[in-house]
Amino acid sequence: MRTYFNFLDEKSKIIGNIFLSRVCSYMKKDEESLSVNDYRFNYRQTGDELFSERHFSAPNPIVARQMFDLACKKDDLVADEVDMAVWNRWANRWEEVSTEELSDTD
Repeated sequence: MRTYFNFLDEKSKIIGNIFLSRVCSYMKKDEESLSVNDYRFNYRQTGDELFSERHFSAPNPIVARQMFDLACKKDDLVADEVDMAVWNRWANRWEEVSTEELSDTD
């Protein structure tokens, strides 16, 4: 015989399962958005002959470039000949990022 308390137990199990599935899907989305890459910028300061290097961790090349530009602005640095590379951890090497890749991710 089904009682009111059995009905509440069944309902709470269903609600609990829905809650857990939503929490798990939310956590999965957060894990995807947390992936970051390491970016390296080789640049030459205006009027200088030597190249310098800066590194940033960012989710995509656009954000990495924005971080580099902000750091240059903060340090009153005018950079010429900026080359950007992303670290490929599977191949254990730096790979150049082209300006086409920067415009494709907009």
